[in-house]
Amino acid sequence: MWDTIDSVKSFDPGFEPGTGGPSLAFECGSPGEVDEMYAALVVAGCTSAMKPWDAAWGQRYASLLDPDGHGIDLFAALSE
Repeated sequence: MWDTIDSVKSFDPGFEPGTGGPSLAFECGSPGEVDEMYAALVVAGCTSAMKPWDAAWGQRYASLLDPDGHGIDLFAALSE
């Protein structure tokens, strides 16, 4: 999935693009997996940009930056 900067700023007004290149979004299998993957990535050295939350558009969502500044988004549908 590719988001425009304007799209991301619609839910994260303070967002600034990473210095490492484009952000990548990864679909997780469940809302709980978003939380688990987020925690594992923080332990592995990523920096939290937005802790997991239930987004208005029906997804569990989280944003991080890897050590090189690349954006990482995690998402999963809240319900089928």
